[in-house]
Order: sequence, then C-alpha cells, then structure tokens
Amino acid sequence: MYLYRFKLRSVFLIGFGIGFCFALVVLFVQNYVFNNICTTPLSNFHSSSRNILFEWFTADTNKKTTFQIWNDSMNKSGNVTYNKWLEIQKMELHNINMDSYLYGPDGKEKYEANWLTSKVHITCVVFVKKIKLARSIQNTWGKRCNRIYFFGREKDSEVPIINFKVKLISSWQLLCESFNYIWKDTGAFEWVIFVKDDTLVIPENLRYMLAPLNHLQDYYLGHATVMWGQPYNVADAGYVISIGVLRKLIKMFDNSEKCMTGGKYWKQEDYYLAKHLASMGIYPSDTRDQYLRGTFHGYSLQSLLWGVVKAGAYWTHALYPIKDTECCSFSTVTFSIGDHDKMYTVNYLLYHLQVLNSKAVFGNRKAPTSVPDEDVWKVALKEEFNITHLNNISSAIYYELWHAKYPEPEQLINKIYGTKH
Repeated sequence: MYLYRFKLRSVFLIGFGIGFCFALVVLFVQNYVFNNICTTPLSNFHSSSRNILFEWFTADTNKKTTFQIWNDSMNKSGNVTYNKWLEIQKMELHNINMDSYLYGPDGKEKYEANWLTSKVHITCVVFVKKIKLARSIQNTWGKRCNRIYFFGREKDSEVPIINFKVKLISSWQLLCESFNYIWKDTGAFEWVIFVKDDTLVIPENLRYMLAPLNHLQDYYLGHATVMWGQPYNVADAGYVISIGVLRKLIKMFDNSEKCMTGGKYWKQEDYYLAKHLASMGIYPSDTRDQYLRGTFHGYSLQSLLWGVVKAGAYWTHALYPIKDTECCSFSTVTFSIGDHDKMYTVNYLLYHLQVLNSKAVFGNRKAPTSVPDEDVWKVALKEEFNITHLNNISSAIYYELWHAKYPEPEQLINKIYGTKH
C-alpha cells in the first residue's frame, strides 16, 4: 500500500513539474514574439498601459495640434496650417479666462469652437441599426453638426430616419443612395462625415482639422488601411469627404441603377468607395497629428487606452501607422461607443463637466457687497434704534445700546434666525 501511494505521488510531482516547465516556455515564447517580432503598434499596450495613461492625463493639452495633412506635399491648399488660415481670415487667437467666460458678463468673449461652427460647415450622415443609439446621437453630438441625416431600414417617432424605397442589396448601395439624397436635399455644404450609429464624433476637433483645407478640392479622410493592395478608410472609424469629392461621385453614380452595380458585398462599402475614388486619382490622406497619433478610431477609447484591442489588419495594415504605443491624439475626431448610455456619459464629460484649474481667477474673487464692512455698524444702529447722529457713539455706548435691548445672547440669535435654540 505504501509503495502504491509513493508511485501515485511521484507521478503527480513529475506531471506537475512538466506542466510548470511547459508554462514557463510558453510564457517566454509569448513575450519574445510580442516584444520582438510583432510589428503592430498596439502589441506592447499591456506592458506599458500605465505609462501611456500617465502621459495622457499629465500632458499639456493646451498645445496646438498640427496634422500631417496640413503639411503634406499633396495638400493642394499650399501647406496652410490652422494658424496661417486664421491670419487669412484676419483673426487672432488669445487666451481667455474660463471662469470669466462661463460666469462673467455675456458678449465679451467668443469661444473658438463656436466661431468655427459658422465657418466650417459639416454635414453628418449616420447609418442606423439600433434606434437607441440613433436617439443618443440626436441628443448629444448630433446637435453640433451643421446638418445631420439618419439613414437605415428602421422607423422611429423621435429620430427622422430616412428609408429608401428601392431594394437595397448591399451596404455600398445604401451609401451611394445617401450621396444622391443629400446632394439633392441640401443647398450648401462643405464636408460630409459618414459614420455608423455606434460612433461618437467630436465635430469641434473635425472643424479644427478641416478649416485650413479647401473643400472644393479632393479630400478623403479617416483611418486608412490596405486590403488587397487598395488603401481605404475603415467605416468603423468614420470617414470624411469634401464636396469636391462628392461632386465627382455624383457624376459617376447619379441614379439607383448605377449605385446597385457599384458594389455587391453588403459589408464592404468602405472598400468599394475607395476603389471608385482611386479610379479618379483620390486616395486617403494622412490624418495623424505631429506626434504620429491617430485621430479616427474604430475602437472604444477605453479599449485603446488600456490596450485590450486585439492586433489585426486595422493596425498591422495601416497606411499611416501610429508611432510606437501611443494611441490617440488629443484632437481625436471619432471613436466607437457601443452602448447608448455611454454616449450620454462621454458627452457630459466632454461638454458639461467643468474643472477649475490653477489659472482660474474669477470664481475666487470676493463677491461684491452693497455695504462696506466698515459701515455695517452704522446701518445696524439706524435700523434697530433709528439713530442717525453717529459722531458721539463710542464703542462703550454701542455695547450698552445692544445690551439694553437684548440682555441675553439667545434673544439676539432669535432675532436674527427667527427660531429658538
């Protein structure tokens, strides 16, 4: 019996040792592969997420972003940056005190983003699958578009979702039909952004990116990857085209029959769009910032920051790879939000939550009073005793007057607060 137990124990220990050694080998190989072989920019996110978050939350966000497209040699606007564009507009930037802006007199300051709304016209196109997401967009970032359209197969009493009467055989046909609809429906627009209903857009950052660019020329913006040799902007991250590009698309696809034959696979409208644009010599532009960080994102911000995004063609085949492990520009334009409740939460954090920083002044000033502190005793004598001749009132007389009327402290307290303590 003892020998039998010894054999069982020996077998267990040998098996445990082999398993432990095997686990160590697997761990070593995994670390080697991910740290030395894998070329995806997000491969090291797990090991460096703390450093990335620290840089994100401590970096100087007031520094102006310079986008690659502004300085690109293919930029037909003549390498015009945002500051140069402002000079052309005869405008100057200056710092404002946010306390004064939020709580001070109206009309003295004009917020930069509000001014850009009137200068850079953005039409937003949302493709709807879930009604709740469409409603959250309409109540949050959708209000900041100059104009917004919802397209889909659903109908809703709150969101004006446009349903096409023609039979749709592919997502490309839906996209193509939307081109013609907005072209016929609206009179004037400059830029169009196309997104899915699980995407959050920050129009203010998009306007900042687009302002120096000439909307009459050909621009096709987003997160570009390469599939089968064709660069295209991924639909999950949203993509933007100028009116110059839209005008050429309308000439190529001016009716439903042409739209139907333009692409046959349901989920590849972004790829087909790039194919058609490439036939006209139009390719995705570089939308990274000066630190080579992306601005259009097809994943949630939480996943991007914490590094839980799986490596895939979205990153490994990126036409303009992001630098090292840095994920997102501070001037990010889009990222994914899968839940309608989170859309409201992020919208609140972006647009309503106010943080008083060290430069705040207005909120720390003493509120003005109608009576100076040194004259309060004069007002008290007049109101309580009808005494207006104050030249001969000494501190002793002042005390006797009050003590005679209110012998006990509780009487004065009751007088002030109107309650008994």
